[in-house]
Amino acid sequence: MKDKDLAKSIVSLVGGVDNVKSLVHCVTRLRFKLKDESIADTDAIKDLDGVMTVVKSGGQYQVVIGDKVDDIYNQVMPLLCNISTTESTDDDDKDTSFWNKAVALLSSLFMPVLGVLAASGVLKGLLALCTATGWLTAKSGTYMILYAASDAIFYFLPIILGFAAGNTFKTNPYLTAVIGGALVYPSMVSAYTAKTSLTFLGAPVILMNYVQTLIPIIAAAWLLSLVSKLLKAKLPKSLQMIFVPLLSLVIVVPATFLVVGPITSMLSTWLADAVLWVYGIAPVVAGFVLAGIWQLAVLLGLHWAFIPIFLNNIATKGYDPIDAMLFCTVFGQVGAALALTIKAKDPKFKELAASATLSGILGITEPIIYGVTITHKKSFVMASIGSAFGGAIAGFSSAKMYGGFAPGGIFGIPMFMGKNGFDSSFIGFLISLVVAFGVAFALSMVFGEVVKPKPVIAKKLNVAVKASEVGSPLVGQTMPLSAVKDEVFSTGMMGKGLAILPTTGEVHAPFDGQVVSVFPTKHAIGLKSNTGIELLIHLGLDTVNLKGEHFDTQVKVNDIVKAGDLLETFDIKAIEADGYDMTVPIIVTNTKEFNSIKTVSLGNNVNFGDEILSTTVSETGNEKSESLQQA
Repeated sequence: MKDKDLAKSIVSLVGGVDNVKSLVHCVTRLRFKLKDESIADTDAIKDLDGVMTVVKSGGQYQVVIGDKVDDIYNQVMPLLCNISTTESTDDDDKDTSFWNKAVALLSSLFMPVLGVLAASGVLKGLLALCTATGWLTAKSGTYMILYAASDAIFYFLPIILGFAAGNTFKTNPYLTAVIGGALVYPSMVSAYTAKTSLTFLGAPVILMNYVQTLIPIIAAAWLLSLVSKLLKAKLPKSLQMIFVPLLSLVIVVPATFLVVGPITSMLSTWLADAVLWVYGIAPVVAGFVLAGIWQLAVLLGLHWAFIPIFLNNIATKGYDPIDAMLFCTVFGQVGAALALTIKAKDPKFKELAASATLSGILGITEPIIYGVTITHKKSFVMASIGSAFGGAIAGFSSAKMYGGFAPGGIFGIPMFMGKNGFDSSFIGFLISLVVAFGVAFALSMVFGEVVKPKPVIAKKLNVAVKASEVGSPLVGQTMPLSAVKDEVFSTGMMGKGLAILPTTGEVHAPFDGQVVSVFPTKHAIGLKSNTGIELLIHLGLDTVNLKGEHFDTQVKVNDIVKAGDLLETFDIKAIEADGYDMTVPIIVTNTKEFNSIKTVSLGNNVNFGDEILSTTVSETGNEKSESLQQA
């Protein structure tokens, strides 16, 4: 499927433009925030060629694409008008749990910068390797320039994170970046280094080193959001452009130096001390347990809670042992995936698993997890067991991540090399990777599944054919889907069916069944018949832009309907006067579940209840035949 077609299908199946609140993407996933996740057709999205799976976690509806996610994102965004590219942390969803809000906050803060943090970390690690092997010296111009490139984001993290926090808290991101700049301003850093005594309007300032810190600027950005909101409520609009930023800086920057910064810096240190204290009690046990459950935590979205801990340990202590214990989990997944690749007898799966294994070596595990190991659960367990032993060895060796944020895979390995180069800690870390890979590989070779091609049965005896009919929900003239002026429908991308050009503004139930979706814009209704047909009635083309005007629904989700019941009314003349095509595509969205779908009366005028579609499904006893499952 072409990228453009895949993008259109995804947008349509998540519930259309009006159901999307925000969209961001990471290395492998489109991360939607939807108004109503129940509207999205998850099964249909999973079946799309180019989609690995769908994950619902932390208030996000995540469509896992793989390494082409950036291309698909660039095709999706033009289809989404006036939606946010940052995640909202407002309380507009009353049923959102505290955990979901926390995940949304953390992901919106750190996701925009994770790629750059990882790239900078790799470069810093490679420079450490170059100095350890004597290829470069720390005083050479080459080293100094590349080190500046690698360390800039960490040194000026309050500025970078300040901008992200501004977007997160829906305040001026440039203003929050300026506040971050004030925290690392050279004269203030020099004053701290020289232990200079400073006062502000007579109040003593407790100077701190805010270089590489993260919690102070996040707290300052939150404070700015409150202050700027208050100022906007009090000041006339004619004065807001200059005086809101001016007064915000005058209030928030001193408050940060006087109160917010010292308190949050102290809390940051306490957090790091607490984490390292717990780790120090039993590092081997901690490594075994954390590494053993880490990939499951990633699947559940729990990993976001650890990212601030990694970065805070680096900022306050200069190292982090937690990520060092978890790093081997990538290689555990790689070992399991490689074993499945070798054992597989299905050529398609072997190709998929081999590609996913290569991605895992480079640090991207989603293709392995969603395409290989999680679908063959024993291997996922074997990978977790191997990871547990690797994590235990990393804990025993006191392995640590230094000076940055390490991505998974081979390129992140140099970041675990300290000033002493190839010391016992780093060697133990390397052994943890080998053990995680080797144990997972060996266990999967012994206990893992041999993936075989699905048998194709050309003929079955005693096959019963069940047929179902769909009556016309409209009065009008039928036409083939290929004549619809919208590629999503005309190409059959969403399923088989037909279209009707209506002559009356009423929609009636085409069969006995249930209402499964009523779009907020009222331009489409989803139904499911008692015989299993899932039908989408899409009233006009691009009529989502009318935002419900000229439509009046008579039913709601979960209503039970009988054939002929009135579902909705609409004003044909008014809709066409606004410039919209009133063609109504009628789609069987679960087309793949049927042996055949035939259209009836194409090109003819139909009344309510006239047969327009018929479906057949072949069954043997109570189970579908294998030939039908693969149709």
